[in-house]
Amino acid sequence: MSHTEPFDRYIVELRDALAKLDRGAIADVVSELLCAWREGRTVFFAGNGGSAATAAHFVVDMTKTAMVPGCPPLRAISLTDNLPSLTAWANDVSYDVAMSERLRALASPGDVLVAISCSGTSRNVLRAVQTARALGLRTIGLSGRDGGSLKDMVDVCVCAPAAWIGQQEDIHMVLDHAITLALRDAMLAESTRIDGAAVRAMILAAGEGTRLRPLTDTCAKAVLPVGGKPAMEHVLEWLRSYGIRDVAVNLHHCPESITDRFGGGERVEMRLTYSREPELLGTAGGVLAMRSFLDRRFVLVYGDVLTDLDLGELVRYHAAKVAALPAGSPALTMALSKTTRPTEVGLADVADDGRIRRFVEKPSRDAVFSDLAHAGILVLEPGILDHIPAGKGVDFGCDVFPALLERGVPMFGWPIPKGTYLADYGSLEAYARAQVEWPARRCPRDVGHGRAGG
Repeated sequence: MSHTEPFDRYIVELRDALAKLDRGAIADVVSELLCAWREGRTVFFAGNGGSAATAAHFVVDMTKTAMVPGCPPLRAISLTDNLPSLTAWANDVSYDVAMSERLRALASPGDVLVAISCSGTSRNVLRAVQTARALGLRTIGLSGRDGGSLKDMVDVCVCAPAAWIGQQEDIHMVLDHAITLALRDAMLAESTRIDGAAVRAMILAAGEGTRLRPLTDTCAKAVLPVGGKPAMEHVLEWLRSYGIRDVAVNLHHCPESITDRFGGGERVEMRLTYSREPELLGTAGGVLAMRSFLDRRFVLVYGDVLTDLDLGELVRYHAAKVAALPAGSPALTMALSKTTRPTEVGLADVADDGRIRRFVEKPSRDAVFSDLAHAGILVLEPGILDHIPAGKGVDFGCDVFPALLERGVPMFGWPIPKGTYLADYGSLEAYARAQVEWPARRCPRDVGHGRAGG
């Protein structure tokens, strides 16, 4: 017999067992964990032997892999990790109560217990389930082929349909990773859902990049490399980290340099929709051209911005301001950064209630009135599009923002927090600076300079 035959047989049996898993039960587990995250509950994990290791692994994945930027993490605790507590209870009373007593000390009604036992008969795990139910916790079981006693004691149970315990443990690890990914996807989707509709985004990438020549003679500035990958890829990854999957991109200069790189968005796990502009429509005109796509609240990002800004906080700030307005009101929120170059950017004056009272694009030196600059990132209600005139060369800073203020359309300003990285890399000097700063952006800094034109 070949030495690889047992391995081959093992893999075939494991694959067949995975195919038989109860998908409905798995979906129920994800729903239970998602509900716990929404309500700020704690999820406890219990297991014996190899299952204790699985419980600990689950906690690592639940608290790290499933994290969503801008959102609170899922709280998860392994009842098997505190060795002094376990040995104290085992020595003084009985190992059977070691996990249940920790649960009694830590849990609150509405929390969740995930009990892992391949046999479904581990006494200390079953005791933990009994305690959990008495305390008002929801209960989830991961067990072996028939579920043992555990299956009938929990609210939902996923049984690993394999004969050997080693394969059952392997299946539990697969479930750990699959459930973690499903949970993170669900959390991402919810993190940017406002009033039941997912936020979309648009990146303004049509500009000719004249200040970056000769680098942009043969490519769009959005694909210039920063930190080893195209700058727009960093922006897409940032949007995706906040759950945004549908993104529009307008194109004009060297459009194939973008479409050849990103296609329909599959390589970045997003869906990209392109708007080609034979003649430049301007920042606002380009957005208006995508009106059918931007039919809900959306994020607008200027194409030469690099940032690690907390987009979740910006969207929540905007949502809170809009909630105080009549339903369907047009409104926008502009991220604002401190600037030391006020004559090169759009300046905003913000009232105590957050409303922008004045906006001037590139004022003369004797007309400077603020040090807060348009940062090139906005959240907009679709009703704003009703206030963008049709035509070529319609610009937000020069045309739309002043008109909105004149009409009394609500515009809000959100000063970005200190330590946020924000850079407009639209000039050769700024691009060279970004090459150094971007890889080190985790260090607290205040390098934002606001929007410069072009």
